[in-house]
Amino acid sequence: MAVAELSPGYLTARGFDVRKAEELGGGVSNVVLRVATDSGCLVFKQSLAKLRVAEEWLFDRKRIVNERRCMQLINELMPGAAPEVRFADDESFVFGMTCVPDGGRVWKTALLEGDADPDAAANAGALLGEMHRKCAQDPRAKEWFQDWDVFRQGRVDPYHRRVMEAHPDLAPWIEAEIARMHAHRVTLVHGDYSPKNLFVYPGRVLMLDFEVAHWGDPAFDIAFCLAHLLLKVIHFPARRNDYLRVAEAYWRGYGSRDAGANTMRELACLLLARIDGKSKEDYITKEEEKETARQLARWIIQTGPTDFEAVWGRMA
Repeated sequence: MAVAELSPGYLTARGFDVRKAEELGGGVSNVVLRVATDSGCLVFKQSLAKLRVAEEWLFDRKRIVNERRCMQLINELMPGAAPEVRFADDESFVFGMTCVPDGGRVWKTALLEGDADPDAAANAGALLGEMHRKCAQDPRAKEWFQDWDVFRQGRVDPYHRRVMEAHPDLAPWIEAEIARMHAHRVTLVHGDYSPKNLFVYPGRVLMLDFEVAHWGDPAFDIAFCLAHLLLKVIHFPARRNDYLRVAEAYWRGYGSRDAGANTMRELACLLLARIDGKSKEDYITKEEEKETARQLARWIIQTGPTDFEAVWGRMA
């Protein structure tokens, strides 16, 4: 059966009174429509089979079902931490959710505009820690998100294995890190816990984009966001200490030190992935910035720090 394409006509045919529809930036992996209806503002997503990147990147469209189920679980365990699901059409790889409340900012935008607020970072770390702790105790999370393929297709292959090709001397080390993550699966992992997917408000944070959610290693999430924050340190050398304080506030906000050594290992992989993987960070364009990130990653691999404070000392 042919898959219906997400459009205002598609929504009208399914009973939505579409007053206005606009396409939002769906990143590299989705079509996203923001729609004004009689009942309020809704956002609809449809997953793409081929991602919008220079290199071929195929990704099972069923990840949208994974995302929808994850958002439903998160809203049950942590009300208000994510938008609410209002519509699902799994056969067409579409779901709809409430729009994010007014009054917030995309954290990536705020950071790139110079807003180095450690309170926002602490709240982001605390929210992630809460998700990991609550989901580790919920048997549904382990049952529903066991599929490793969504993580392999969305992260391991385009990030870790692509870096192995770019840095063959590191391939054995990265292969060992992949095996370590696969063996240490203890909670629900967001998989894309990035400033671009976090809306910051006074006193709280709201998270989006759960399509890579899986039962896995919490160190991946901690390191995924931390890598983005350290790239801001590299990108803003005149305000290095301000952005380092943001990274430290995020690390302390998360709260647990149990994943320290694992997080630092994964941090090295992800710093390299944002420079030499399939999904490169868009604002890191200068070769000297790229090389600084590569050298930091190699230093972590060579020295094996067990806590963020050692990385802080290296960058300060």
